[in-house]
Amino acid sequence: MNLVAEAKRILMVLAGLTLLSACDPDGKKECAWVLEPEPKLDGQTDPGYIPLCARNRTTMKEDCRLQASLEYAQKVYGRKFRYVDLRVTSAGSPRTIAKIKFCDGD
Repeated sequence: MNLVAEAKRILMVLAGLTLLSACDPDGKKECAWVLEPEPKLDGQTDPGYIPLCARNRTTMKEDCRLQASLEYAQKVYGRKFRYVDLRVTSAGSPRTIAKIKFCDGD
């Protein structure tokens, strides 16, 4: 009977871990997102902006509906952030990046 109780406990822990990982299947809360320029979308942004993709190479997810100025894109290139900390000023496409809280503190 002790063995059955222990097996149930192990199954409950495994089920809990599965549920915890399923809460964020796209990795939007992971500190693994970066902004990268997307040359394929040149000409589809507002004047003065360049097209960008937010990419998570761990989950292989991306959002390429973004735009920012060249200066901003150069400043934030390669810095990691959580997708949930990305703020945009427009809901349409392309979406202009307003602010990002980066994982390194800025």
